[in-house]
Amino acid sequence: MTHGPLRNSLLLAAAVLGGGTAAGAPGALSFNRDIRPILSDRCFACHGPDAEARQADLRLDTEAGALADLGGYHAIVPGRPDDSELIRRIETGDADDLMPPPDSHLSLTASEKALFRRWIGEGAKWEGHWAFQPLVRPEVPATGTTDWAGNEIDAFVLRRLREESLEPAPEAGRVAWLRRVTQDLTGLPPTLAAIEAFLADASADASGKVVDRLLGSDDYAERMTAIWLDLARYADSNGYQFDNERTMWPWRDWVIRAYRENMPFDRFVTEQLAGDLVDGPSREQLIATGFNRNHGYSIEGGIIDEEYRVMYANDKTTTFGTLFLGLTLDCTRCHDHKYDPLSMEDYYSLFAFFNTSAEKGAPGEAGRKQKAAAPFLEVKPGGGGEDAPPVRAMIMKEQARETFVLQQGLFDRPGEKMDPRTPEVLPPFDGYAPNRLGLARWLTADDNPLFARVTVNRLWQQFFGVGIVRTPDNLGLQGELPSHPDLLDWLAFELRENGWDLQHVIRKVVLSATYRQSSHIRAGVDDPGNRLLARGPSFRLPGEMIRDQALAASGLLVRKVGGPSVKPYQPEGVWGDLNAPASHEEKYVRGSGEDLYRKSLYTYWRRAVPHPAMAAFDAPSRDVCTVERASTNTPLQALVTLHGPTYVEAARKLAESAHAEENPIAHAFRRVLSRPPAARELERLGALHAERLRHYGEDPGAADRLLAVGESPVTFTGDKAGLAALADVCQVIFNLSETLTRN
Repeated sequence: MTHGPLRNSLLLAAAVLGGGTAAGAPGALSFNRDIRPILSDRCFACHGPDAEARQADLRLDTEAGALADLGGYHAIVPGRPDDSELIRRIETGDADDLMPPPDSHLSLTASEKALFRRWIGEGAKWEGHWAFQPLVRPEVPATGTTDWAGNEIDAFVLRRLREESLEPAPEAGRVAWLRRVTQDLTGLPPTLAAIEAFLADASADASGKVVDRLLGSDDYAERMTAIWLDLARYADSNGYQFDNERTMWPWRDWVIRAYRENMPFDRFVTEQLAGDLVDGPSREQLIATGFNRNHGYSIEGGIIDEEYRVMYANDKTTTFGTLFLGLTLDCTRCHDHKYDPLSMEDYYSLFAFFNTSAEKGAPGEAGRKQKAAAPFLEVKPGGGGEDAPPVRAMIMKEQARETFVLQQGLFDRPGEKMDPRTPEVLPPFDGYAPNRLGLARWLTADDNPLFARVTVNRLWQQFFGVGIVRTPDNLGLQGELPSHPDLLDWLAFELRENGWDLQHVIRKVVLSATYRQSSHIRAGVDDPGNRLLARGPSFRLPGEMIRDQALAASGLLVRKVGGPSVKPYQPEGVWGDLNAPASHEEKYVRGSGEDLYRKSLYTYWRRAVPHPAMAAFDAPSRDVCTVERASTNTPLQALVTLHGPTYVEAARKLAESAHAEENPIAHAFRRVLSRPPAARELERLGALHAERLRHYGEDPGAADRLLAVGESPVTFTGDKAGLAALADVCQVIFNLSETLTRN
């Protein structure tokens, strides 16, 4: 058990959500904000949802359990803390009676004990967990006479800031906003032409026109797809011991097309979950179901097929829970959930929807290699010509199968038979077909409180670096409370009531005054995590965007959309470390030509060894659904951007194109960072250029070696030392903190 969620929840209660978090603090206590996090972190392990682990027949996770007659006494007596056994147990000096017991290594602080006493004294008002409550549209706060708030989002944020006696940050400059929104929506920096056009547009809707242009681009579709690949655990290999190649890119290209067409999000999810079950499914809808097949597959000769088939169904189930419900369902495979109101029966009844997948292969080694393709749909590679052989796109197909609770999660220990249904804590699964299509209809129905909240929370994370709920994979009782709960619900309602149009909500976000704020940290604002949204967002770019912006700024980027994955530059021997037997060993055969300069979205993704340039910047292996990447800062990252052939070559090509400009350094700087360098920056870069020019003048061979990096030809015919020196300056610009950070 971790203290992190509780500590963070208490900090939110004190610093973000307002109200009393200690005895005597102003404002009414809230059970969800002030009491439940403590109960969940300190009490639920022994007095929570898990019946097998429950002690003394006491439940503190439900109102009925907390108020129950325990044989002449009650844990909680509303309005009478001195008659409540809970108060006696947490305040006693007797180690035998003290709760939490000393051997649990958990304890309550004096202020937390005072919170319980005060809450019971005020009537012990109970509340249902916020995430499970019906979704209703909150009233937009009044903003008074201020002209800062541009739309409804700003009204919610401004109210929260005023509660803390804070003011919003100054607006970021026009170019800073353009760079921010272009990176967020396309994964690329704005071109110089786009900057000049925006600065020249003095119309009132200039920003709106930019957003419309970006949302209508292939770059937007690819950017959204890149995020979805983490969520859907996409890879070009099967994982497990041999991690051999498979064909999943037709599904990836379906996602790109769906985002390009702005497919309503409920349909987007439904076709991936159950496109094979709609009436007369099209080829596109069948391809969409590859979402369910994105998990790993084993072709090892000694495995028990049924054991692994169950593992695959488990993956589908937990991915559904994490991605669409924001719940840690995997905790209930072997026992009732320790914190959330989820039972093993809930898990296996949901598991029943995915336990009917017809995934199996022919016997024998040759058949096992095809296991990952059955069932499949033959797809002709786009642009491959008439003679291009079809590929086998993995899809879903139903096969009738009974489902049982698996004791301890073991495939060979079936217990009670389970029919398909959804968790009891959520709206009932009544009137829906007992299959994946019915599940998708239930998921996207108006009475489901989680799907829209989880979706807009991840969307907010895309633009602000962190969700309104900081734990996007856990909106349950151990997750963090939302920093702006009314804003979260307003956005969720807005998405649902506008036809699940993601672009509608995105437009609201990026045109808000909240999003336009400068990201500079101000003195006197004690909010290092920016949970109050008193400034603009700032966070390290993902590795894919860092690579792509170098290719784009240098002019090397190839904008071809879709098709099989490619293999750009990669250090030799990386795949050899997998130690696979010769019969299964796969060689990394580097691509050439345009394959070296495609967007990182199309880079071949091998689970056991994701491309090192991505892995160094915290890209996940995609063995499981990942809704939030880590963000670390390590020397390996600098080694990638300083020595990786992609970056060295991009710096050289940028130097070639900038060399003829009146001020080559200033031009290269603006190409990368979207702004002209300050005088001090230009002075320091000029000094570096002079030093490197002397170096290459003394060692012409070093210039030759630098300029030989990369497959693209050197088109510059002038002084090689001058080009190499300018390339080094460009390399430094690529490695600036501002370049690697979305501000």
